[in-house]
Amino acid sequence: MKMKYLTAKPQLLQLLCLLLSPALVLSGRMLESASAPTPAAVPGAMGGLRPGCPPQSMCGDITIPYPFSIIQGCSLNESFMISCNHSYNPPRPFYREYEVNNITPETGEMNVSAPVAHVCYNSSRTTANTEPRTYNFTGTPFLISPEKNEFTGIGCYTLALLGDWNGDDDDDNYLSGCVTTCLGLDKAAKDGENCTGQGCCQTPTLPRDLDILKVVLSSGGAKPVNPAWKYSRCSYGFVAAKTWYKFKRGDLNGTGDMAPGKRVPLVLDWAIPDSKVGACASNHSHPEPVREGRQWYICKCSNGYRGNPYIDGAGGCKYVQKCKLGKSNCGSDRDCVDIDGTYRCKCKVGRSGPDCHPIFSAKEAAVLATFAARLLLALLVWFAWNVHKEADRRDIFDKNGGEILKHMNINIFTESQLENITNHYDTPIGRGAFGKVYRGTTHENLRVAVKRSVVEGTKPSKDHDMVNEIATLFEIRHANLVRLIGCCLETEVPMLVLEYVSNGSLYSVLHCGSTPRVLPLSVRLDIAIGSAQALAYMHSHGGHSLVHGDVKTGNILLGDNLTPKVSDFGSSKLESIARHGNFCVMGDLSYIDPVYKETGHFTQKSDVYSFGVVLLELITRKTPRYGNNTSLTVEFMKSCKEEGNGRKMYDRDIILSDGEAQSHRYVECLDQIGMLAIRCLKEDKDERPSMEEVVEELMQVKLKARGDTSCKTS
Repeated sequence: MKMKYLTAKPQLLQLLCLLLSPALVLSGRMLESASAPTPAAVPGAMGGLRPGCPPQSMCGDITIPYPFSIIQGCSLNESFMISCNHSYNPPRPFYREYEVNNITPETGEMNVSAPVAHVCYNSSRTTANTEPRTYNFTGTPFLISPEKNEFTGIGCYTLALLGDWNGDDDDDNYLSGCVTTCLGLDKAAKDGENCTGQGCCQTPTLPRDLDILKVVLSSGGAKPVNPAWKYSRCSYGFVAAKTWYKFKRGDLNGTGDMAPGKRVPLVLDWAIPDSKVGACASNHSHPEPVREGRQWYICKCSNGYRGNPYIDGAGGCKYVQKCKLGKSNCGSDRDCVDIDGTYRCKCKVGRSGPDCHPIFSAKEAAVLATFAARLLLALLVWFAWNVHKEADRRDIFDKNGGEILKHMNINIFTESQLENITNHYDTPIGRGAFGKVYRGTTHENLRVAVKRSVVEGTKPSKDHDMVNEIATLFEIRHANLVRLIGCCLETEVPMLVLEYVSNGSLYSVLHCGSTPRVLPLSVRLDIAIGSAQALAYMHSHGGHSLVHGDVKTGNILLGDNLTPKVSDFGSSKLESIARHGNFCVMGDLSYIDPVYKETGHFTQKSDVYSFGVVLLELITRKTPRYGNNTSLTVEFMKSCKEEGNGRKMYDRDIILSDGEAQSHRYVECLDQIGMLAIRCLKEDKDERPSMEEVVEELMQVKLKARGDTSCKTS
């Protein structure tokens, strides 16, 4: 009868062994590491044969294919060496003490002959001889195949156990096995019947990842006993290929094939222990993981190819599609189709059915031919149009300086790539005079913002102005500037791919929403300082004096923790071009420097003017035009002139956010910021501070707000 699979603690297993010892015990140790120790590689082991080594060798009648070899230095490594014993005629190959019968590279299997454990009695209580067996593949690329093998016990008074006997304290050990009985030879199973316990028993399921098996035989109990010794003198135990053993009563009384010294076929799985070895040498091969949860693999030939995937050249994976070789028998009415190393026959176009008869009459076929001709013409027109469109893209790409930018390590996107990244521009997140901004995700799961122009008919810039502008913007790196990731040069106006900032613009946080977000003075100061530092960096970047050209709260984005990031470089220029060139600012009129409106010359002090408006928005939480088209700058200056300050316009939420006790200190800080804003808005640009001076004064306000002098903020 067969014993039920169960789990037990090591102490229980040891006790059971003492009670039943010596029992028919198969001890299996599981692989414990992610991969077996990799033996020292021989020359040529990294991806193919060593020069001078044959793709396969012969030992007697047995072929030994690479990665195995009988020639020293020609196997993948020492674990794949096979010895050829020339004391036999013909010679026989061996792996350790196991005779090799067959090696299959594509399935990772090796069939060997393994010894059988046996115990024989010369009386009911005395044994004539006992020979246990141990199958040990520790430290090798081999495991005993759980799918291809089964465990068999033979005898009339035999106990067979299968278990983990490592002595670990691990609770996840296993114990399984079977028992055989028969009260007489005529009571045993008949020849050819299944092993269900009457003379033989089997456990068709073996644990996975076994690299060592130990088989010891007895009838059970503390002392040897075999009441059936007269008609079943010997008992046998072995692991062998499934369905190999067919029961014979003669195996019980010694007249059958089973006898001491018998060897049985055992199927071993082998694999490469580390994918970095790169053993798949054929151009038409690929690694396939095996042994779940471990870094082992075997090599497989691609579909339509057969051969040895571990070698390249003529001995490797070969193309075996029979259709192209003309080896099919499809006939004239059928087409041959290769599928995964074989082929199938299908009716030719216009035919169907088992006999592949014509589908259409002659008249119908003529109509279809006319339709096909027109369809072909349409396809040719479509193809020509695409070729023309691609030529236009190439021309625009070149005019936009694409060939120059390609050599500057700037990410260049195609128009098609940006369509995929933005899902055909389905998620707009911003709009301005330049066009629209869309959210997208690259194939690397990086969230980006794609800026797409809506200006029609714009000519590409000449003399490489666009090249210089994009290259300069790509070089600037600052924590408070939105980073330029790349661009697309296949459109009349290049599209920019920018860093995505998650919390929207400062304008929306200050002025939008039914419930305004609470912004303490400390947060507003951090936003002002970060934005000012970004502009100061642009004004003095690497010897280049850049101007932004469109500073406003809508172009100050807020990232994590409301970190400010100045964006929208659509109007950015080198100051030398902005001051003297044909520079057109398309920004919000409420922020544009009056001096620029009069002279057309844009300078760094023009950015300072725009930033002064931003400061007023931060401390008043009013838009540049509010109420009945009231100007924020005019009203604030009027309040300062009439009352000496702009206190009546300050955002009350700042003053009251930490309680009335702090109100006076906050007001002093706000007064200082308001006066700084007035200086930024001076009509005489020479009286305006630089952005560096703005940063320095805002830092002083921050120190004051922290309580270093008279103010303290939350």
